[in-house]
Amino acid sequence: MAQLDRALASGAKGRGFKSPQVRSILCLKECDLTMKMQYKKLIIIISVATLVLGFFILTLIPSSKGGENAAEAELTMNEYPEINALIAEYFTAKKSVDMDAFESIVSDVNQIDKAKFTAMAAYVEDYTNVNCYVIENSEGNGYRVYAKYDMKMKNIDTPAPCLSAFYVTSTSDNKYIIYLSALDEVQEDFILSADQNEAIIKLTTEVQKSLDEAINSDPTFRQLYQRMDREIKAASGSATSVSGASAY
Repeated sequence: MAQLDRALASGAKGRGFKSPQVRSILCLKECDLTMKMQYKKLIIIISVATLVLGFFILTLIPSSKGGENAAEAELTMNEYPEINALIAEYFTAKKSVDMDAFESIVSDVNQIDKAKFTAMAAYVEDYTNVNCYVIENSEGNGYRVYAKYDMKMKNIDTPAPCLSAFYVTSTSDNKYIIYLSALDEVQEDFILSADQNEAIIKLTTEVQKSLDEAINSDPTFRQLYQRMDREIKAASGSATSVSGASAY
């Protein structure tokens, strides 16, 4: 999970950054910011795990006037308990590929790539040490959420430092959900601007560095990642790296 792969619609299908080496530079360089991206696509959630093998993603959306403030906004950490709880539910559902659970926390469960998540679940034991960094959209009820966490692989002690980006909104009954539906122009501008925030770029770089160190110091860890990368690509029918073709 490494260069800002245009996936970031962290659960949406078909997005990601193109460099197979460092998908990081927001974000999902999934974040993994020199990337091309398509307009008006379902690109909201990204699962960014910075990996030299190409396991890092984040979503970029065309910018314009509306989201300028997000690039300069102050980043808050774990200051929205309900959003933290939502992201925790997401990772719990992801770990067991619980589509019923996903349905209650995302706007469009059809954007969840079940085949890809199932392939990942065969290798991932748990998602731990989750911290949520948030930038609020001043022009709407949306939040760009960057979840930094460790991905624990089965039978491997070395954790995989990861960064996933989500777009979170609230419903009419004030319930937070991960938004995977079509974006309007204001939302697109906000997301791109938030992803260009210097604090996010710095965070992405830190996660990438930590993952590089883990890969270089643990050959067994690296081999398992390579194997998982191949199987996830096969499951999704993608010719690009895991974090490049779609978000998770």
